[in-house]
This record gives sequence, structure tokens and C-alpha cells, in this order.
Amino acid sequence: MSKRCQQCDMIPIAQIHNPQEYMICIDSFGRMVEKGEMELVYATCPLDTVIDEQGRFYSRKLFHQFRCTSCGTVYGMYVDATQGGEIKINDKVFDPDEYEAKDED
Repeated sequence: MSKRCQQCDMIPIAQIHNPQEYMICIDSFGRMVEKGEMELVYATCPLDTVIDEQGRFYSRKLFHQFRCTSCGTVYGMYVDATQGGEIKINDKVFDPDEYEAKDED
């Protein structure tokens, strides 16, 4: 696990109990990206399309990863809009090419 620095130490490693909490977290991470404190390294959708004009989530399951620009710690944020999710430290940036497609019977 990466050693967190002063820049990212305030990020909570926590459960996300509902979609509203996810939106608060996305907003916080987005501000950190704008300040250059974090970089978005993987996303299932762009930050500005998490919620559409009608107030609906881009998809039921969302995942965003950010990397601290100071220490390199990678944070993953996952939410299932019907069940909640979590923020946790990831070992590395997600790379879909590392996973083989499964044959469907």
C-alpha cells in the first residue's frame, strides 16, 4: 500500500452509503483534480456526466480512480446506485486490457 502524503491524507477510506455521498465525493475529488492535487486515471464515465440533465446516473455502477500528484497513491471510488459503495486505496491503476474476455456459453 502506498504511503499517503499530507496532500491526500485527508481523503477518507470509507463506505459510501448512498448515491448522494458518491456525488459529494466526486465533487471533492473533482476540485482536487482542478487544483492539480489529483489526476483522474480511470473512469467508467467522465466526471461531468455522472448525473445527466434529468438527474439520472450515467449507469447503475460507477467507478473512478484518482492518483495523488504528490505521492502517487491511487484511490478507487465505486458505487452501485442501488446499494452504495466505497473509497479505498488501490494497488495500481485499473487496466481493462489485463483482464481476458470471458467466453459466454
